Amino acid sequence: MERLVDKVVALVACLPALAATARGTVGAAVVVALLAAVTSASLVEVLRGSVRLVPPLLCCALVCVLPNSAALLGVAACDLCFVASLEGGRARLAPLAAPVALALGWCVGAEGSVVLLAVLGAVVGAWLGLRAGVFECRDRDALRTRDELRAAELSLAEKNRELLDAQDYEVRLATLSERARIARDIHDNVGHLLTRAVVQAEAYRVVHSGEPAEKDLAAVALTVREALDEVRASVHDLRDDACDLSVQVRAVVERACEGTELAPTVRVEAGEAPAAVASCLTAVAREAVSNVLRHSNARHVSVELVEHPGLWRLTVTDDGTTAAGAPGSGPGMGLASMEERVRALGGTFRVGSGEGGGWTVFASVPRSGGDRRRT
Repeated sequence: MERLVDKVVALVACLPALAATARGTVGAAVVVALLAAVTSASLVEVLRGSVRLVPPLLCCALVCVLPNSAALLGVAACDLCFVASLEGGRARLAPLAAPVALALGWCVGAEGSVVLLAVLGAVVGAWLGLRAGVFECRDRDALRTRDELRAAELSLAEKNRELLDAQDYEVRLATLSERARIARDIHDNVGHLLTRAVVQAEAYRVVHSGEPAEKDLAAVALTVREALDEVRASVHDLRDDACDLSVQVRAVVERACEGTELAPTVRVEAGEAPAAVASCLTAVAREAVSNVLRHSNARHVSVELVEHPGLWRLTVTDDGTTAAGAPGSGPGMGLASMEERVRALGGTFRVGSGEGGGWTVFASVPRSGGDRRRT
C-alpha cells in the first residue's frame, strides 16, 4: 500500500508538466506516455531482482521518440531509485538515466517549461523512491536480524539441552558406578567374612556335639547364615539398580572408541532393564564395536538401542568396505559368543551387509528373556 501511495504522489507531481505538454488537448503522445508510465509502474511491482530496472529504463528511452513524454519521468525516477537502493552494485547507476533522458528530451525538442516541470516531478519521484528503498532495506535488515537471533536462540537452547543431557548422563554413570563398586566390595569383603563365620560356627557346633553349647552354636550359625542371605540380596538389588541400558551402552561404546579414529554415534531410547538383558546387550554392543575396530576400515559406527513394548532391539552399523567379522572365513568366537548370549534369552541375532554397505549386527531380546536368567 505504501508503494502505491508513493507512485500516486509521483504521478501527481508529474501532472503540471503533463498539463503543460497537453496545452488543453490530449494528444496521442500524451496517452502513449501515460500508458507507458502506468505499465512500467505495474511491471516493477510484479518483477523481481534487477530485472525491475528494465521498464523504467524503457520509459526513459521513450523520450528519444516522444520528447514530451519527459513529463512523466517522475514515475520512472521513483522506480529507478527504489530498485537501485535495494539491489546495490551497478544498479545504483540506473537513476542517472532520468536526468540523461531529461537532457535528451530538451535537446530533441521538448519545450523548456515542460522540461523544468518534469525536473520538479523527477526530483519528487526520486526522493519518494529513495525513501521507500531505505525503509525497505531497514525492514529486510530487521527481519534478517530477527531470524538470526531466533536461529541463535534455538541453537543455544539445543546446546543447553545437550549439556543438561550430558550432565545427567555423567551423574547417572557416576551413581551407577558407585553402586556397582559398593556391591563388589560387599560381595568380596563382607560376604567372604560372613561365609567364613558360618563355616566356623558349623565347625564349632560339630566339635561340641552333644554339649549344651551345641544349640547356641547352631543358633549363631543360623543367624550368620541369614545375615549372609540378606547381604547377597542387597548386593543383587544394587546390581539390578545399576542396569541402566542408556548409561551402560553409551559407556561401553565410548570406552571402546576412545583413542581411535572411529567416530561413534549412539542413540539409546531405553531405560532400566533386567540384569540379564542389560548384561547381554552391553556385551553384544562391546563385541560388535570391537569387531569394527579389529576387522573393518570403517570411519564411523552407529549404535542404536530401542526399547519396544515387547522387546529390546540393538543395531550396530558401520560404514566400512571391509566386513567386520565377514562370514567368508567362518564365524569367529566373537560372533558365536554374541549369538549364544542372545539365544540364551530367547532373542534373535543376525549379522550381514548393510543396505548402504558396511556391516550390520542386529540383536533383539524379548521382555520375557529378562526372567530366564537371574544373576
